[in-house]
Amino acid sequence: MAEMRTEEEQIEAIKKWWKENGTQTIVAVVLVVGGWFGYQGYESQQQATGEAASAIYQEMLEINNSEKEEDLGRRAQILDQLKNEFGSTPYAQFAALFKAKDAVEAKDFDAAIAELTYVKDTASDESLVHLATVRLARVLNDQNQSEEALALLNVENVGAFEFNYQDVKGDVLMKLGRKDEARAAYEKAKEAGNSIGADQSLLELKLGDLAVAE
Repeated sequence: MAEMRTEEEQIEAIKKWWKENGTQTIVAVVLVVGGWFGYQGYESQQQATGEAASAIYQEMLEINNSEKEEDLGRRAQILDQLKNEFGSTPYAQFAALFKAKDAVEAKDFDAAIAELTYVKDTASDESLVHLATVRLARVLNDQNQSEEALALLNVENVGAFEFNYQDVKGDVLMKLGRKDEARAAYEKAKEAGNSIGADQSLLELKLGDLAVAE
């Protein structure tokens, strides 16, 4: 009887607890399950977005080197679409890099600076950030904004981009008339280039010009 009473007491206790807390428990379960399904939905949406952006980007690559007027127009549309509609994907940054290249070729340097700054500030991939930073510094230097370019290049731990950073840094320092520092930067670029097997033919010309200038 004692065991029965204990079981009955336990049942009553459970009933009482459910009466007091049951609604909250149901809400908690719904929130947890709903959150899981929401996460799954988010993941599915992100995957679908990425696949759509990838398909559009692939179309752009297929016509990228075409000189047909209709292809040039379509290419421009795709780049704008990728940047404006797929900003949550890396393809938006890829598009901005292409737009920056186009702007430089058209001598619209303000537009190029804007596109490269966008990539530098928004890319989650460090490689894209470094690539945009180096290209932005080069454009700024060409536009006689060498001090701003130098400030961009004063970055530590740039990994495989050390060659690029030091090479452009040497160019910037040369334009500022700081030849000894430029030489040091070029030498660092050469060392970094050796470690990654980079083409250093242009760098060798720069070092050769410095030696002749002495």
